[in-house]
Amino acid sequence: MSMYQIPLTNACALIALSYIALKLRNVALFDKVSGLAAPFLTGIASIIMMLQPFPSELLSDLSFAPIVMAGLRFGWKTAILSSLLPGAYVYMFPQEDWLHLVFQELFIPAIVSSLFHRAEYENGYSVIRMTDGLYICLLLTAARILLHAGDHLLASGAFWLTQLFMFGVSGAAVAVLVYMFNDENKTWMLQRKLELEANQDGLTRLPNLRGFLDIAGRTIRSRRVAILMIDIDNFKMFNDTFGHLQGDQLLREVGSILRATIDVQDYVARYGGEEFIILSHSTDRRALEAYAQRLCDAVAEYPFVTRDKVRTTISIGISLARTAQADLTQLIAEADEALYESKFMGKNRYTMYQKHISFHEFPTVSNETK
Repeated sequence: MSMYQIPLTNACALIALSYIALKLRNVALFDKVSGLAAPFLTGIASIIMMLQPFPSELLSDLSFAPIVMAGLRFGWKTAILSSLLPGAYVYMFPQEDWLHLVFQELFIPAIVSSLFHRAEYENGYSVIRMTDGLYICLLLTAARILLHAGDHLLASGAFWLTQLFMFGVSGAAVAVLVYMFNDENKTWMLQRKLELEANQDGLTRLPNLRGFLDIAGRTIRSRRVAILMIDIDNFKMFNDTFGHLQGDQLLREVGSILRATIDVQDYVARYGGEEFIILSHSTDRRALEAYAQRLCDAVAEYPFVTRDKVRTTISIGISLARTAQADLTQLIAEADEALYESKFMGKNRYTMYQKHISFHEFPTVSNETK
């Protein structure tokens, strides 16, 4: 095989491996183990680049390219972890000047590429700039030349042509990898956007009941939680007085207040109509009562545009899971019963669910009085 065919073959193999790795990202299990999978797959790709011996004149076998992508996407920690497996391979099957190889092809690329890492690259909500990859390849080419500054090959014109060729190949390979990632990432972002919209209430921009049930169902399997059902008092009267447009605006404002007031680890969603629902991680009854009162006060004290004409308040019902893996449907039903008692007892208040609460103990709250 010609000396110049080796890097081209490695580049093609690298692109194929990267394509497989990108498709693995769509596997549900991959998200759960990505912290380990990314360094492992990157390390394997680097080792495959090393399997084919390359002429010393080339100075590189492209084993640095996977490390560069790891540093760009995930930062220095993942880049360093990615270099451990190929580093161990070089140590177990040492080549001439193996320590120099590890430093040049693994350690330096991990550090240099991480300098171009951006947080938005890691979370998957931004594309990688093509110029970042090209700058990294240029810097690594310069570093290789400096590391070999003492070699007699530097005086050769063929050496400089070879390094120019290697820069072209490595730059093209990294550019293709960046393009593939960005193209796949755009598809992934579109899927996430569609999923978000499917689980988001169009009016309040809060999660809808579908999204809430998914989150709450997964949470309740591992820990105790509390459910808070919230209803805007006298909402039908407000709609009849000010119209549905103002009613929609009130829903948006109350939703915004709730989102800003809940504890950071909690989850609020629109349940439907004028009702909202909160998943709380607090399981202390007194803390939940103080929490509910804080929510009531936040709404009651908010300077709504129509405050001079009507007072806006909320009523809350609270149910507390007795154990982990409780029945979510039952919890919501209990919170709803407690909410109705809050309505019956005068509104603008909260009620903790008790087993004695029953619909026959108080009149049904009509739509007119809600």
